[in-house]
Amino acid sequence: MSNDIKIKEITTTLNSNEFVFLCQIIKKENTDSILASLSESLIKQYFQILINSKNIYLYICKKDNKDVGYVIFSRKPSFLIDEFKQLKYSIVMNLIINFKVKAILNILLSLFKLDLIFLSKTKKNFIDSNFNLNLLAIERKFQSQGIGKRFINKVIENLREKDDFNLITVETNNERTADFYEKKLDFYYVGKKIRLFKNLKIFKKDLK
Repeated sequence: MSNDIKIKEITTTLNSNEFVFLCQIIKKENTDSILASLSESLIKQYFQILINSKNIYLYICKKDNKDVGYVIFSRKPSFLIDEFKQLKYSIVMNLIINFKVKAILNILLSLFKLDLIFLSKTKKNFIDSNFNLNLLAIERKFQSQGIGKRFINKVIENLREKDDFNLITVETNNERTADFYEKKLDFYYVGKKIRLFKNLKIFKKDLK
């Protein structure tokens, strides 16, 4: 079987197969994300806003013409809130209806920046002003094959052809994922964000 992978940036619209794939992988592999708690209707609206944004990028990883992973990058973390303001009431209501109390509390922590109280001003500044790897997932059966590393490196290379940036941040509460960022992609730990009920570890990667 070929080890070659291809990346596809989604710039217009998702086809039906891509949307089904994204919904399934988010709910299986990004279970702690707010996106995984939302209805398919809201996820569809979310992705349409994301695709239309000039500040957020969506890429799908393909192996042998099969969708096997995806990643979302934002030019700044703040765009992940600002670009979706029109959905905020729908998202909160959806979370309330589905009793997602933890997700609501974590949104409030983020909105009021209470999640960053343990970080120095310098660290807050570089987090706020640089590219952020927001969500990433590779299908379970394709993990531990080097696909994630090749995928992210190809996406970063593609992004740097369009944007001038030298630093990327990412957060995770998953030890296996943290290990992947540190050992496979050369990110290093810089601090933590407060989350209920498991804090996020923050990593950064210097591209200079």
